[in-house]
Amino acid sequence: MSKYFIHTLWLPLLGVSLSACSSLAPLTGERFTLEGELPANFSLKAQAHYGVANNCDGRSQARSFESDFQSGPQQYSFNIPVSYRDGLCEMRLARVGLFIHGRYGDKDWQRTYDNGGLELVDSLPQGAPAFQADGSLSKTAECTWLFQLSKAYSRKGQISKLLSCKGAGAHLVREELPGKTVRLDIRANPEERPYRDNTWIKFPEGWKPCLPKEGWQRCQTPPVFQTFKMNGQDCTVYPNCKE
Repeated sequence: MSKYFIHTLWLPLLGVSLSACSSLAPLTGERFTLEGELPANFSLKAQAHYGVANNCDGRSQARSFESDFQSGPQQYSFNIPVSYRDGLCEMRLARVGLFIHGRYGDKDWQRTYDNGGLELVDSLPQGAPAFQADGSLSKTAECTWLFQLSKAYSRKGQISKLLSCKGAGAHLVREELPGKTVRLDIRANPEERPYRDNTWIKFPEGWKPCLPKEGWQRCQTPPVFQTFKMNGQDCTVYPNCKE
């Protein structure tokens, strides 16, 4: 067999090998751990965004990590790559978006979420916490339910809620991140509050919704209260329904 024939046969095989490595490249490289505790009826989705770190014909990518809803408190743990190879491209983590989901009923519309995020930086902003000597960084976010009377026609007069989470994020130095553990515990504030000020008035029995001024969202003066529906009942006060 001639050297020319061997050479020309080897080149296509090399092309097949490179193509296979490009399409089947496993997720490898440095990682960090995102873990913590979620309250009952909460779930967390972490969406890691990656950019191309070298000169190759590649595009930014995203990978998602998600926990399910549980009826009781739960622990979550995500092992998130800091870098990996996609064929000839080196992908580097740019940021991690956090979506904190909460449910307050069994219907689809009784679910909502708020955002947080892990921002990768070259140096920490002033006052931002750093990793401890054991390689961990711990934070706690507090989520508060904000209630209102739904304006949707199909459930008008019923309670709907939004979620507001404070402290759900951190700044992380990208060069320090591989092998580290970020712990983000989510806590549910036991005290709910109205979504808008001066739309409900608080009494010892609970919150009462008042009729708005004409062309306005806030309470009339003096207030005129209205009923609402909750779990199929006509109610006058939240969250106990009856005074």
